[in-house]
Amino acid sequence: MNIPSPKSKLAQFFQEAHKLVQGTTDISQCVVTELATEEAAAIIRVLLDDHVRFCGNNHERINLWRDCVRPLFGILTEPRVINSAILEVPTGTIYNVILGYDGTRVHILFMFLIGLAEKWQAPLVNVEDGSKDEFLGLCISVLVKAVDCGTRKTLTDVVPKLVIKLQNLVDGLDRNYWSLQAVKHLEYIRRHFNIAEEVAKDAVPSIPLPDHATFFLPPDLPGSLSADGPRHDNDFEDISKIRILPTMSELISTRQDYRPVNNPSHLHLPGIQGLIDRHFRLLREDTVGQLKQGIFEELQILQNPKSTYSLQKSASKFSYGVESVVHATCTRRLGLEFHLKLKQPEPACKMTTEARENWWRLSKRLEAGALVCLLERDTAVFCVVSESTIRPKNNLLRKSTQENRNRVTTEKQNLYINASFAYVSLSLAEPSDADLGVMLRAIRFEKPTQRSLVEFPGVLLPSFKPTLSALQQISKTLDLPFTNLLAPISDGLTQVTIPPPLYTTKPKFAFDLKCLTSDGGNFTFRPKNSPNPRDLSSRSSLDEGQALALLNTLKRSLALIQGPPGTGKSYTGEAIIKVLLANKKNADIGPIICICRTNHALDQLLENIWHGGVKQIIRIGSRSKSAILKEVNLRKVAQDVERTRSEKRALSKSGPALEKAEKALKSFIDNNGSSTIPKRVKDHIKSTATAYYKAIFGTEHEEWSVSTSVDEDNCFRRWVNEGIVSDNTSREISILMTLHPSALTRQERILVCSTWASEVIPELEEEFIYLHREHWNAKRKHETVQHEMDLRILRHADVIGATTTGLAKNLETLRRLDSKVILCEEAGEVLESHILTALLPSVEQAILIGDHLQLRPHIDNWELSVANPQGEKYSLDVSLFERLVKPTRPTDLKLPFDMLTVQRRMHPSISNLIRNTLYHNLQDSKGVGNYPEVTGMRKRLYWFDHEYPETSPNSKLDTDTSRANNFEVEMVCAFVSHLVRQGVYNHDDIAIITPYLGQLHKLRFKLEESFEVVIEDQDLIDLKDKGFDETPIVRKQNLGSCLRLATVDNFQGEEAKVVAISLVRSNLDQQCGFMANTNRINVLLSRAKHGMYIFGNSTTYGAVGMWSKVIHMLNENGNIGTSLPLQCPRHKDTLIEVSDFKDFAQLSPDGGCNAQCLQALECGHKCFSVCHAAQLHMTVKCQQQCSLFKKACNHSCPNRCGDPCEEKCSTILEGQELPLPCGHVLVAPQCWQTLEPGQVKCRQRTKITIPGCNHSAEVLCRGSITNNPVMCTASCDYLLMCGHKCPGTCETCIIREDGRVVKEAHRSCASICGRHYDTCSHICKRPCHPDKECPPCDVLCDEQCIPCKKSKCSSKCPHGRCTMPCAAPCNWIPCFRRCTEQLQPCGHQCPSLCGEVCPDAKYCQICATDDISSTIVDTTRNREYRHINLDMDPCIFPRCGHMMTVSSMDSQLGMAIAIKGIYKPLSSTNTKVCPKCRGSLRNISRYGRLVRQALLDESTRRFICWYQTQFNMLEQRLIDEQQKLESQKNAGKHLKLYNRAKQYDMGAFQIDHLTAIQKYVSNGRYNRMISLYFDIFLCMDHIRDEEKPYKRVFGLIDHVHRTEGIGGSSKPSASQVHTRGELLAQTTLFRCYLIVLSDFLALRRDSPECRAILHFRLERPLEDCEMIIKLAQTTGYIVQEAEGHIFFTRLVALVKQLARSEEPIDLKVVGLSDAVVIKAKDHYLKAEAIANKFPSASHLQTELDAVGKMLSGELFYGGKSVQEQHVIHTEMATKLISKGQWYTCAHGHPFTVAGSPLSMGIIDCPECGAHARVIES
Repeated sequence: MNIPSPKSKLAQFFQEAHKLVQGTTDISQCVVTELATEEAAAIIRVLLDDHVRFCGNNHERINLWRDCVRPLFGILTEPRVINSAILEVPTGTIYNVILGYDGTRVHILFMFLIGLAEKWQAPLVNVEDGSKDEFLGLCISVLVKAVDCGTRKTLTDVVPKLVIKLQNLVDGLDRNYWSLQAVKHLEYIRRHFNIAEEVAKDAVPSIPLPDHATFFLPPDLPGSLSADGPRHDNDFEDISKIRILPTMSELISTRQDYRPVNNPSHLHLPGIQGLIDRHFRLLREDTVGQLKQGIFEELQILQNPKSTYSLQKSASKFSYGVESVVHATCTRRLGLEFHLKLKQPEPACKMTTEARENWWRLSKRLEAGALVCLLERDTAVFCVVSESTIRPKNNLLRKSTQENRNRVTTEKQNLYINASFAYVSLSLAEPSDADLGVMLRAIRFEKPTQRSLVEFPGVLLPSFKPTLSALQQISKTLDLPFTNLLAPISDGLTQVTIPPPLYTTKPKFAFDLKCLTSDGGNFTFRPKNSPNPRDLSSRSSLDEGQALALLNTLKRSLALIQGPPGTGKSYTGEAIIKVLLANKKNADIGPIICICRTNHALDQLLENIWHGGVKQIIRIGSRSKSAILKEVNLRKVAQDVERTRSEKRALSKSGPALEKAEKALKSFIDNNGSSTIPKRVKDHIKSTATAYYKAIFGTEHEEWSVSTSVDEDNCFRRWVNEGIVSDNTSREISILMTLHPSALTRQERILVCSTWASEVIPELEEEFIYLHREHWNAKRKHETVQHEMDLRILRHADVIGATTTGLAKNLETLRRLDSKVILCEEAGEVLESHILTALLPSVEQAILIGDHLQLRPHIDNWELSVANPQGEKYSLDVSLFERLVKPTRPTDLKLPFDMLTVQRRMHPSISNLIRNTLYHNLQDSKGVGNYPEVTGMRKRLYWFDHEYPETSPNSKLDTDTSRANNFEVEMVCAFVSHLVRQGVYNHDDIAIITPYLGQLHKLRFKLEESFEVVIEDQDLIDLKDKGFDETPIVRKQNLGSCLRLATVDNFQGEEAKVVAISLVRSNLDQQCGFMANTNRINVLLSRAKHGMYIFGNSTTYGAVGMWSKVIHMLNENGNIGTSLPLQCPRHKDTLIEVSDFKDFAQLSPDGGCNAQCLQALECGHKCFSVCHAAQLHMTVKCQQQCSLFKKACNHSCPNRCGDPCEEKCSTILEGQELPLPCGHVLVAPQCWQTLEPGQVKCRQRTKITIPGCNHSAEVLCRGSITNNPVMCTASCDYLLMCGHKCPGTCETCIIREDGRVVKEAHRSCASICGRHYDTCSHICKRPCHPDKECPPCDVLCDEQCIPCKKSKCSSKCPHGRCTMPCAAPCNWIPCFRRCTEQLQPCGHQCPSLCGEVCPDAKYCQICATDDISSTIVDTTRNREYRHINLDMDPCIFPRCGHMMTVSSMDSQLGMAIAIKGIYKPLSSTNTKVCPKCRGSLRNISRYGRLVRQALLDESTRRFICWYQTQFNMLEQRLIDEQQKLESQKNAGKHLKLYNRAKQYDMGAFQIDHLTAIQKYVSNGRYNRMISLYFDIFLCMDHIRDEEKPYKRVFGLIDHVHRTEGIGGSSKPSASQVHTRGELLAQTTLFRCYLIVLSDFLALRRDSPECRAILHFRLERPLEDCEMIIKLAQTTGYIVQEAEGHIFFTRLVALVKQLARSEEPIDLKVVGLSDAVVIKAKDHYLKAEAIANKFPSASHLQTELDAVGKMLSGELFYGGKSVQEQHVIHTEMATKLISKGQWYTCAHGHPFTVAGSPLSMGIIDCPECGAHARVIES
């Protein structure tokens, strides 16, 4: 951009820029952004430095103003420029250019303007230049903005002087819009530079002395102003420096925080500063102060866990034990979060998962937004529960058990799944450097630390933090409007005239009120004129009071309207808004901002405005429940608005900046683990303590980049443990650093390591804090740009609605909005601090509508309440509205206000209660006197007086601290049921109000048994916060209505036709709690329209002044008593009085009386029911006989009159017969059957034969069987192949066509299998499975499955013993002698064998009973027990009790006499069991060989099948993963990282190599393979443990055989079985490793860009190969031995491919040597010899040839193809089948062969080729 030098070009530049700025928003933003560039700034400097500075005469000055300065000022004061968020930086740059160094340039400019203002008159200026006040107003508005952009320090010497000169000029002007605007800006600048105090000093009048003696105790001021100094590190005299949430120092401080009183003369700051300071401190004390005691108690518990600390009464809280701070995350939407693992609360940890989920859902604990505090012994960090915390969903539908089970496996880190722990996510409430450091240390250190998380239910940070932050901001800017009215510095001025709004001071301005007139005629009002409310009232729907309030509001900048109950406050407010919007364009007031305390009130206000015709509404905040306002929510509207180019350009910068900051913070968090500090210390000492570095980590070559994960922590631990433990005192750290590392003792090494850690930890924390700050700033900038679009939307609105809290949250955006009017509904309920934050700098008119005699603002701290005698000096709950209309001190300023006087809600008898006590001028409108009586009641106003006591609160339970009265619950519910039975009142006509939440809770439970209850939103929140979180059991019945139930505090502004009030309190002390407050009484008594009924103890309440007056008035009119008068709607003279809830059911059961109704029903009969309400009369059914006759037959209707007549005559025609078409005769038919015989179905039963199956069936007669086919229900009984009967029926199994069987389709067998197991006495109870073997028995077995560990068998007798181990078959010759022991207690000789356990004495042959003696025990000769010669043939007594002689049992079991011999493994075919019951014989020593051999063989077979199955699956997975690798090879895509360094050390172990490969290859190519590697490793570990018992028992058997000389020592033992589970695992694991390594090196080989040198340390992998070879040789597995040799060769050949040549130096670089290569060739030859010799290994020949060529450098071999692997795997998987015959070869290899062994001849082992052993049957 070229700088224009002539004045004409300079003028053209600024005028063209000004013209463009007035165009579209997009162009305006572009122009201002361009003006902030260096080239444009140079032009502005030329204007000010060259032209303004040296402007010679007045003519040149006025032309320079017209051509250049005024266009520049026009650009800077353009509303879209001033209020733009994205233009804040550009405009700041322009103002900085105008200010110049130390304000010199702005001084030159304004001296130029002041000089021009002094000459501002004709003929120098003309009409187009405007008036002098317009000129000064524009200049001063620019000065205000310049002051905001500059620093106070640099402008202190310049601006005050300019202000004085400008003030003198303004004082000489008439008061109009521009001059008042200038005065307003100058006042702001004075406050900014503290000029106001100097000006006001002389104006302070003397304070009138009180007429009585007073004593004043000086307050303990804040911060350094305190005589005792600051209380803690968060105690400052300047509130902008105070952290909103308490610090640790503040929490443990014992001094009371500074509480400013409501007397301005006692504050440490004057005027508006003192007002803001007071409200900030008191509001903070009310919100934050309540947390301090709870946290202090928890800290006491943490510091003294075993002490019995006496907890004081404090704010309710929940405490959770913190197990650990698990980790942190950072996301775009939620920012920085910390995830905590908590101990599950006591009630929840003992529940089932479903019950615990329900408990968390109902308890509402740890909800998103809840304020919590993380405590350690010396730190406290405030956090907010994040939205990412997984809570139970709020659906009441029960989910299936299976769905719950599935969810348990997927959602573990939430609040409810785990019985022991709950997981919660937190974000910092006020991120500070200290808090970030604490959280970082909590994540990093794994050392267990006692922590606690304290939750404050109902305390939400957004509910008070925005307001407090806004007050802090205002305290710095002091840019509040109406400061002279809100906080006048001069005391004693009690009356003042409120000036009109600034926008109304424009010349000829008048309000057009045509929008209010009923006839549509013109009606104007000038604010300077006196109001004429009667005229306006006559031409509109407003009454005179409303009209006067409206007109006075229009002429006052701060308008106050008091609206007693029912006087139409909201209606008046809507009329004011309607007038303002009708004059919006003329007044240039911008959008009207409407604020309310609650979301409910705001929704009501905006809905009424919308119904009044205002459509341009924007609702701020997400908590609206209005369907009407859903589409006008700011967030919803913003979704459809397109951004301007400038906004898009700004977002394109802020978005990537935020993403960059987010990635940096995420990276730090992800890399911040327990190993972070050791790594940082390692880097630290590498440069600062080299000797120590070498001693701990050894020497590393600089050219090597270590790619394996070195555990620095273990290195430090190892070095520390190498030190010698010494009793000497450790030397100073400075001395230790000069010594050799080996000279340090263990204690000194620990000291050195701790010192290093303390040096690097601050660096880590500083880095974390810096990254978080960068992320925070980037996020704020990004949000600022996004808010620019919100600002554009808001500018186009007519009305903007927000709660006071919502406004404070969006204050930064709203302050940029040029809104000049703000309206507050229910201002008497809003805290003054909330109103102060809502008074934006642009506001020129504030309208407060409320009633200070109704509810005051809600605060939590009773000590600050005006109702508390001790809290009156603070009066925090006195609203701004109340303070201005009813000052607490006679010397305070009282503002004029308007009061509405005509109420349109209450019947006069009800309104009298508040008219005669509070509102003496309150009038009733004409309509309220015509309200109908309350149906069912004798009086419309009544106090039911009783003396039933309230329930005493239980201090142990928080929910019981809210009062209740059980009698009133029953009485109110019965009363409401009586009203509903009248059938007159709709769902919103009846309301029940009570002061206490405890009563509300009980009423809710009781009422929901009969009604649908509607509860106010705030009451639901309060119930939850106080712990009333149970969900009542709802049993809705047909009483037909919804009822409104609320506490009095949440029913202000609401009304109902009939109101029932439960006062609750009833005691002898006449204590009525907060119901003594007149404001609350006022609200309670003013909600009813037609009728009000009070239930309470008048004696308890009579001690209160206002209650006493109310009771007196009720007594005068007979409206109070101990019985409640009802009225029957039929018999109105009948006296009905109830004094107990049970009386309703007795005296008025249906809403009437006990007399009969006797009114005529619709049918004409009298109603004989008990008297009831008129509406219920319409539903009564007449019980008399129907008098109507049938037209066709003239028979009378048999039904009751109230029931519908029957369609067909059912009269029985006795004596008549009706012939049917089927030939049967129907005797005594019904009348209709004779009239319609064709419709009659014969009911006679007949027996038929069903075609196709010839089964007989008895059916109803309905014609031919062929026309009406009959389903045959007989059982099928067909025998299936399995031997069981078909479970189907004849109908389901036989398919017929025209009575012929065309097909049979029998169902699958549904019977139980029933086959006996070979190994036990049980039968198979699974569904029939004819084609499959029975699975193992799942009944709890009485035999041990895993081989016993004992090395000696217990089978023995005095004549011999077994020498085998316990689990092996016995090798002794059992004894045939009779046992010589004596039975006890009979003393007779034992009937059993020698060596067996003696049976029970009941089996004594001499003493036995007849049942036992007559038992057949000799099955060969069929002899009884009593006839057996036990000396010749003793008996065997199994555990099952079926005794037999030895000869019989031996014969049954097939036991030969000569049984001693060698054990043949896997030769048994079944287990020997009791011949009678198949019971176990394990306890019989005699049959130890037969039984134990079968058990050991069965267990061995199962183990072999199990591990073979496991590795078949793993092998298949390995093949599948290899196939995936082969299908996605792409060298250039995966190896980019390898170009970053020249040399890499790949580690020493297999897993090191795999991890290094995974680390440097992108896209997670090997993640699944490495996961499979770990699965194989774990499976190998498992199998090794399972295999040990079998190896041990077979080893013991072999040892016994060799010791006893059975079998030669040079041959393989005939008793040995060599399982190969561990061997298979080793080979599969190494094969997985080689697949990854081969694939990786193939990728590298195919990528020529990869020049990095890889160094593999192969010692351990090669040792693994040799271990496989050795294990295979020991067990005789030929194939695995050959594979071990191939693995060795292939690994060496693969790594050899990396070497540049076969020179020793090149081999060494990659990890090889000549000796290793030679050894690999030797292994190759051995593998080749095995493959040639053994057919079972011949399939390895192809692989062997390829590996040999690769070893010689001829080709690169990547391993067997997937197809080859599939073929080999399929063949191997079929070698071992459980259904075949089992064999073992000479080397002990078990295997199976399908088919009969007799037809196979010689069988060879598939593993080694040896002959199988012969199995003797």
